[in-house]
Formats: sequence, structure tokens, C-alpha cells
Amino acid sequence: MKQQKNNSQKIIHRRQVPSIIAGALLLVTLLTGTILTNSAVKADNTKTDSSNVSVTVNSACTMKGGSDGTSDTGNSIYSATIDPGTVAEINGSKLTTICNDPNGYSLYAIGYSNDAYVTPTNTQMIGAYGNINTGTNTTGDNSSWSMKLAAASGVTPPTILNNFDNYHVVPATYTQIAKYTSSTSSGTAAGAAVQAKYQVYISSGQLAGTYTGKVKYTMVHPNNAAAPSTKTIADATYMQEVGSCPATLTTGMVYQLTDNRDNQKYLVARLKDGNCWMLQNLKLGRSTSTLTLTPTNSDVGSNYVLDNKLPSPGKFHAYTIDGVANQNNSTEYYCTGDGTASDWESCYYNWYTATAGTGTTYIATQGQNVNNSICPAGWTLPTQPQFQQLYNQYPSAAEMLVANPTATKENTPTVGQVTNTPGFLLSGNYNTGGAYGLGSNGRYWSRTACSAQLGHYLYVNTSGVYPEDANYKYLGVAVRCVANS
Repeated sequence: MKQQKNNSQKIIHRRQVPSIIAGALLLVTLLTGTILTNSAVKADNTKTDSSNVSVTVNSACTMKGGSDGTSDTGNSIYSATIDPGTVAEINGSKLTTICNDPNGYSLYAIGYSNDAYVTPTNTQMIGAYGNINTGTNTTGDNSSWSMKLAAASGVTPPTILNNFDNYHVVPATYTQIAKYTSSTSSGTAAGAAVQAKYQVYISSGQLAGTYTGKVKYTMVHPNNAAAPSTKTIADATYMQEVGSCPATLTTGMVYQLTDNRDNQKYLVARLKDGNCWMLQNLKLGRSTSTLTLTPTNSDVGSNYVLDNKLPSPGKFHAYTIDGVANQNNSTEYYCTGDGTASDWESCYYNWYTATAGTGTTYIATQGQNVNNSICPAGWTLPTQPQFQQLYNQYPSAAEMLVANPTATKENTPTVGQVTNTPGFLLSGNYNTGGAYGLGSNGRYWSRTACSAQLGHYLYVNTSGVYPEDANYKYLGVAVRCVANS
């Protein structure tokens, strides 16, 4: 065999080889693609095939913060004690950006007066005995605070824009502060990074006390993408326009917004936990066409295809979720209802689909959160702690559910009036063979894993509320989205 392989390109004269050996040679050479012939026969009419392999790689960009540029929480705290008449510089987050988009990304910043994202025009630092307004003063009678970006050592930073490489007033609206015009390091590499710094000047007359302010940094890609929105549920038309949920909104005031992906309309409100919530279950997927979710219209880092295969018309749109037991990575969901308030109107998604393909069995650590979801851009699946915070404000089934929950099929509070409940429905769940628990319980996915096989969700029935419950990721469960803050 070794000799034959070394001579596979030579002409083999069959009359010189016993027939049984020739047959063996013929079999082997045909398997390896060698054409056998003899000196009197020319190989004509041979055919070949070329397989062209094409792979499309989606763009995926992320930003980490914290003092060392590795934190995913986005809630870093920096502080200093400053004497009157002095200037202090405070190091803030190291912003590490990793982006494989060949067109790069932009960084935007916006200042807030406190954690509730109130946005007065001068982005005050709020104190018990006065304010410290934004500015670049280092002497005089007016205290001020300002910000700048500096290159982090050892890595290639993005280009700093709009004079933010010097101390600059803290912007009251989203302002571009840096950009990278090509892809940065990906994988395990550190990526590109800048250091946020803050300068605070305290005048000799500034009243003693603690003053708090906040700067929010947002990464968008590509580098020429539109600036993030600063609209609230009170002045937006589309779900995708909402950029904040300020404390100035009346708690419980009902608004209606449109999801621009399929033109479904949803009632929303800022609730007692301080978050803006959908008051109705997500119904994405009721159309018959394939829908591509993009970072522009959805809570995803790269395109995700929701492969709608729903028959129309028809009351029950069957697209089996759990055709195979424990199939946690299937891209399936199920919708029911005829679109009227008198009928059960809900869609059920397994955790993999609810998290736009990122919630796999590899997300296995208790408390680990998934970054993506099928919620509209600017909204996301709540974390399990967010469900807990909501429950702390509405600690009973009577407060959490719609009125007369066994009969109510859709939450329909009146736009422009105040609601005193999140209005969760007893919409049940979907498992192999159909929907179960309609009118007796409700389950709502969080983006928090419990284990490799289980995801956390809110479970509610007429007897109680359980914000830390968990079940198999392949189950079809309803979705309520919460606005990013």
C-alpha cells in the first residue's frame, strides 16, 4: 500500500499486475481520487467539483468598566474627600472596549444628577445642602466638577473627540467623546481602553456635605451609528426610542408605545421599584415572515433570526417548543390568542430563544446573567434581582396580578391614568403538546441562570409570588421587558 501511494500518479499497466491485486489497487485509488488507466487508453470526459465554503461572522461588541476595566456591572462608585478651596482629581472607570466590527464604534457620555437619571440642564451633583454644577473652574466662588478621558497605559485607545482629552463640562445630553474607526482586539485580548477622570473644585464657601453625580458611558457600533436616545416613555413613540426611566415620571402612569419591529403596541409604566416595565406580555413572532433582530431594533449585540413559522389565520399558532426532551438550544416558541382582550393573548419562548440564542447550557453559573434578549432595543429581560426588587414593592399576588386574574386575558389599563399593579397574567407556560396552566399560574423569564439546565423566572399564582423560582430552559415561558437604566 505504501508503494502504491508513492506511485499513485504513475501509469499502471494492468497486464503486469495480477487481477486480484489490480482490483485492490483500483478500489484504493478510486477512494483517493486517482484515475487508473493504461497506456492505450486516455482518460476523457473526467468531471470535477469545487466546494466553496462561506462563513458569515456577525459583529459583536462589548464594553467593560470598573477600576481595572473588567467589570460587567456598570455601577462603579468612586469617591474622595475634598477640603474647601482645593482641587482634586478622581480616577473613574477604565473603559475597555472589544469590538470585531470592521467599522469600529463610538463612545458616548451623558451626565446625571443622581442614580435616578434625572437630567437637569447643568447636570448638578446633588447634595443635602446645595449643588455642585458642572464646569472646569479651579478657582473662584463657584464649585464645579468636570470630566476627561486619558489613554490607558499599555493598550491602544480610541480617538478622543470634542476636546474630551482635556477637562470638559459633563454633558447633559448624549455626546460623542471617542471613536474607533476599525475593529479592536477580540477574544481574550484586552481590547482598546481609556481612563475616565473627574476633576472637582470646591470653593471656600461650599457647604459641607456629600454630593453625588453620575456619568453614563454607552458604546454604539459602527462608529457612524446614531447617538443613543434620551427619550423617556412619556415622550417616545416607539419602544426603541426609550433611553431612560427618570424619577420625574409619575409612578404608575400608563403610556402606550409601539415596537417598530412588528408594530405591536404595548402599555408601559414606571412602577414603584423605579423601573419602567411593559404591562403586557411580549407578542413578538405573531407574523408569518422571518424576522431578523438587529442591534438597532433589538436587545442584541449581533443579528439574530427569529424564524417565524406561524400559520395565518388561526387562533393557535403551533410551533412546538419541546419536540425533544431537554432540547435547551432549540430556537422555538409558541403563540396563542386571537389578538383580542377577551382571549388568552401570549407568546411563550424557551430560554434560548428569549435570550436571542445566547442563553445556552454554557451559561451555567448560579446568578450569571445573559447580555442579549428578544426585547426591543433599550429594553431587556429583567434579572432575577430586578424581579425581587419588583416583588419587594408588590409583595402579594393581589398586588402583582391583574384584577380578577382567572378571567382577565390581557392587561388593559387606561392610557393616561395611574395603575397600582404590574398586571401580570396567569398565562401559564408551554410544554410538549400545548399550553398549560392558563388561568392558574404565570411564569416570566429572567435573564439570570440558575444552572446549566435551569433558568430563573418569576412564578405567580393566586396564592403567592415567587421571584426566585427556576425551571428547565426548554420550557415555553412568557416575557415581560424592562427598560435599560
